[in-house]
Amino acid sequence: MTMNNDNNGSSSKGFDYDFLVEESLKNVVKKVLNITSENGLVGNSYFFITFNGNDPDVLVPHELKSSDSTEIKIIIQHQFWDLKTSDDHFEVTLSFNGEKKNIFVPYKAVTSFTDPSVGFGLQFKIEDHLKDSNLAISESVDTDKLMISQSENTEAKSGEIVSLD
Repeated sequence: MTMNNDNNGSSSKGFDYDFLVEESLKNVVKKVLNITSENGLVGNSYFFITFNGNDPDVLVPHELKSSDSTEIKIIIQHQFWDLKTSDDHFEVTLSFNGEKKNIFVPYKAVTSFTDPSVGFGLQFKIEDHLKDSNLAISESVDTDKLMISQSENTEAKSGEIVSLD
């Protein structure tokens, strides 16, 4: 069991291996998006990226948000412009109903990344800042929705990394 995580993924009770693995896998997403921003898409690659639209640092056009914006999905394939990456976020301009709109997504908000052209996929848990709010996170294998319920005495459960087929 781990508590009091610092930025190195360690704590007073031991290493937080879940955090370290999650961070490493998000680095794969960062590198792929960085390569794409510099060179364009490689081969037949394209990306489905799902992120938590309720994250306070996510900036998306109002029309993309719904009453339940826990998941917003975008596709980076044919019509995208100005893909920019940094250590903590990516930005991209996409076309929605013929209008170009800018999107700003911190990597901490990304919940899944898939490149269907090669059968590669990653799924992430929601960041630890939700644990501090005493929220319990539960996932259903049968749905893509992430359900968050208020809990008073329950620590948040860590998600599982699932390969998408």
